[in-house]
Amino acid sequence: MPREMPWVEKYRPRRLAEIVNQTKAIEQVEAWIEIWLSGKPPKKKALILAGPPGSGKTTTVYALVREYGFEVIELNASDERTYEKIERYVQAAYTMDILGKHRKLIFLDEADNIEPSGAKEIAKLIEKARNPIIMAANHYWEVPREIRAKAQIVEYKRPTQRDIIKALVRILHREGVTVPKEVLYDIAKHAGGDLRAAVNDLQTVVTGGVEDAHEVLAYRDMEKSVFQALAQVFATDNAKKAKMATLGVDMFPHELLQWIEENVPYVYYRPEDIARAYEAISRADIYLGRAQRTGAYSLWKYATDMMTAGVAVAGVKKKGFVRIYPPKTIKLLTQSKTERSLRDSVVKKIMKEMHMAKLEALETLNYLRAIFENNTDMAAHFAVYLDLDSKEVEFIAGDAEKAKTIWAKGMNIEKRLRREGELEARVREAGKGLKEVEAAAEEETEAEEEISEEELEKAEREIESVGRKSKKAEESKKKGKQATLFDFLKK
Repeated sequence: MPREMPWVEKYRPRRLAEIVNQTKAIEQVEAWIEIWLSGKPPKKKALILAGPPGSGKTTTVYALVREYGFEVIELNASDERTYEKIERYVQAAYTMDILGKHRKLIFLDEADNIEPSGAKEIAKLIEKARNPIIMAANHYWEVPREIRAKAQIVEYKRPTQRDIIKALVRILHREGVTVPKEVLYDIAKHAGGDLRAAVNDLQTVVTGGVEDAHEVLAYRDMEKSVFQALAQVFATDNAKKAKMATLGVDMFPHELLQWIEENVPYVYYRPEDIARAYEAISRADIYLGRAQRTGAYSLWKYATDMMTAGVAVAGVKKKGFVRIYPPKTIKLLTQSKTERSLRDSVVKKIMKEMHMAKLEALETLNYLRAIFENNTDMAAHFAVYLDLDSKEVEFIAGDAEKAKTIWAKGMNIEKRLRREGELEARVREAGKGLKEVEAAAEEETEAEEEISEEELEKAEREIESVGRKSKKAEESKKKGKQATLFDFLKK
């Protein structure tokens, strides 16, 4: 029997007017989109909807799409954060005009997770956009500065407990069910201003029975850390408690899966129990993969059940305190973030200057490392040619002292090239002046030739009149003509 549709999706507002307590923000969004529809893009072609989770940012975008007839192209920046991956989505923002047959709206969720390495390029793409771009962020100040400068910021406020209670009451009326007033107040109180979380809690309470409400809400903690949640998962043999333990964790399922996977060997000690736990994790990973490929994100629920309840009941756990460890992959990625940014920057310069594809550039980077390690003179020339900064030189060299030597030699090469460039400029100026002198001389010569030709014709007529008297005079005339030509030319 299929599970009931999540109420968060079932009762998501379909119109802008239905969004709870965000009147001022909605007015700004509508005014901005109306400028686009007028045929002239606004001064800032992107919009950042900034506010806490569950305040209605994503709902605004889809209500806007529905009311104005846009085709939405959505990208979650937490999954694909780099410029290369985001570019193909943002590219659609200026492939067709806003007044075309298929009006597009680009929606970039979690914009505060965009990698700084691609921020400048993305800002350039926004500058070229011919269709509206809307971004959502929990903290607008964490959106890269280059992007913020190109975007208008619209702030969403946190819904009050009263706003949340009103929304929950409307849902109960449409479902035809009731819950005690004190339960509604508890849900609103524990939601911490997150309407989406409150709706999920209400559905959990209604589905599981009001008698379990206090137990359910006891696990709802918006500030709960992943360490606390995993400690509760591994401390219980009860599937229901294990599932509820992660309700307050602000983390995507695939991230939570990495944490649980890392800690299984520290919780279980018998090989067969570890195997059962990893089998549950494997099934969760399959569900997450299918959700990503097909867009059926309702599969996240099954994945969460497997990675929490499935792992919690896998076998006999170690007694006493169990320390929770962060995933090694996340730790390594955090430590190598700067290094990866430098690598990407160097590879882009190699691709640009050497006209290479990315794979060729990556292979060339390995050759450059060997050169920078063994030949500082040649390395300095490459540093100048690729326009590397000091950090990039140090990244390739792999040694701070060697990088300083290469950098110093590169500076000397640049100075010499500048001097040679100045000399070449002076030679070019001198050559230009010489050409001007030669051109003037040629003009004078041509003028002289024109004058001498008139005189020459007069001389020829005189010579011809004298030369008719005799054959001997004719021979003399020819000689005389040649002499007269040179005489005039000499003049």
